[in-house]
Amino acid sequence: MMLLLGLAGLLTSIACATTVGTGLRSDIGKVLGTVVAAIGITLGYTVGTVVYSTNTTVLLAASIGIITGSITVIVGNIAVRRLIKNAKIERNF
Repeated sequence: MMLLLGLAGLLTSIACATTVGTGLRSDIGKVLGTVVAAIGITLGYTVGTVVYSTNTTVLLAASIGIITGSITVIVGNIAVRRLIKNAKIERNF
C-alpha cells in the first residue's frame, strides 16, 4: 500500500516537471500543458472514484487515481512537445 503511495508521489513530481518543461518551450506549450493537466486531474479523479466504489480502501483508491492522472499528464505532455517540435514553434533562447 505504501509502495503505491510512494509511486504516486514520484509520478506526480515527474508530471509537474514535464508540465513546466512544456510551458517553457513556447506560449502555446503553456496553454496545452494546462489543458493536459486538467484532463489528467479529471481522469485521475474519475478513476479514483470508480476504484473506491468497489469497496477498496481510501489509500488504494487515491493511489490508483493519482497514478492514473500523473501518467496521463506525462504522456500528454510528451505528445504536446512532439507537436510543438514538429510545428517548429519552439522558443529560441
